[in-house]
Amino acid sequence: MTYSIINDIIFKIVFAKDENKRILMALLNAILGYGGQDAIVEITIMNPSIDKETVKEKHSILDIKAVDGQGRHYNIEVQLKPAKDYITRTVYYLSRLFGDQLEAGGRYQNLAKTIGISITDFVLFDQTPALHNVYRLANVKTSAELTDILELHYIELTKYDKDKPYKEMTKFEKWLYLLKFSEMYQDRLSPIPEALKTEEEIVMAIEAYRHAVADNYVKELIDFRRKASIDEASRIEEARRETKIEAAKIMLELGHTKTEIALKLGLKETDF
Repeated sequence: MTYSIINDIIFKIVFAKDENKRILMALLNAILGYGGQDAIVEITIMNPSIDKETVKEKHSILDIKAVDGQGRHYNIEVQLKPAKDYITRTVYYLSRLFGDQLEAGGRYQNLAKTIGISITDFVLFDQTPALHNVYRLANVKTSAELTDILELHYIELTKYDKDKPYKEMTKFEKWLYLLKFSEMYQDRLSPIPEALKTEEEIVMAIEAYRHAVADNYVKELIDFRRKASIDEASRIEEARRETKIEAAKIMLELGHTKTEIALKLGLKETDF
């Protein structure tokens, strides 16, 4: 069985382990275009742990929270399938990460730049072909930027140009290629393209990914999360059905026929 590096469990294992900090720094520098004095050369991962208790939580978001040597805070997460109110969710988590910096008695000037990075495997913005979109606070009339202290990055892997020649890829595009097509290199016998070999941290990421997918405990975590998601979906569906049945009973009392109710609510006449 193949697993993608952007499976949220594998992603966190590959990029959030202390021994893999260099991999995470390289990914962030590529995504954010950091270089020179802005480049991340030191990073602390704030939530590296992952276990069954974490993955079974109903609303668990297996993101990565980190702070770099310059004090900038990061929240990085992957999302494989469309989710209702996803953008609102990313704004909420960015705001929480920003606000959590200010302890009781803290000073506003001590708040550091906070950056949210969302990597999705579905189209989030139909109105633009760009795969990497960046949002900050700005004047809606003039587009003048208010501040860059809050920044949201959305990367849509479905918009990645898979036909671009390796030799023309930027460092950022090489990382995107790995994120999108990692399954091709899950097998240790599969050769790594020469263009990717030139990026040492990408090779390190592939090795960490291969190690993760070969780990039986990781497979167990993935299966555990999958079953938990199925159970939760079943509970939600059953709750919806019970709500419809209650509504059907009320409609019966109001004089509606069973045929009308069944058509309206998508139930069988024998359900109520």
